[in-house]
Order: sequence, then C-alpha cells, then structure tokens
Amino acid sequence: MSIPTPDYSIVIPAYNEAEELPATLAAIKVAMDAQPELGECIVVDNNSSDQTAAVATKVGFVKVVFEPENQIARARNTGVRASQA
Repeated sequence: MSIPTPDYSIVIPAYNEAEELPATLAAIKVAMDAQPELGECIVVDNNSSDQTAAVATKVGFVKVVFEPENQIARARNTGVRASQA
C-alpha cells in the first residue's frame, strides 16, 4: 500500500524558536487533525543555537530539516524542497 502524496505542506522556518514552537505546533496539529492524510508539516531549523530541532522532533507529526545559513528565504526554500506536496 503506497502512502498518498499530501495536498499541502506547512513550512515553518524556525530560528531559536524552542520556547514558542510547542504552542505553534499544537495549533497546527488541531487544524491538520480534521484531515490528517491531506497535509504535512515541515520545520526548518535555521541553524538554531537552542533546542528548536529537538522540540520539533518530539512532536512526532513534524518533519524536521536543517538549513545552515541564517536567511529566511533559504530556510523557506529548504522547506519547500523537503516537501512532497
């Protein structure tokens, strides 16, 4: 059985967002739970010096990718490249 391609991707560029990320991801999860098979959520750790990637990974439904250059456009583009929608 193949996994369906998502209809949409939510890309979250994140730089040192460990403190704020849990509330953001909780709200996104509520919205996505209406039709979980239709979407994906990607957090782009934009070279954070805090626990941003670890916080996002703990959530479970999030794909975490890394962008080493601190630039919002690069973080967004990295997220789009990682998306399947």
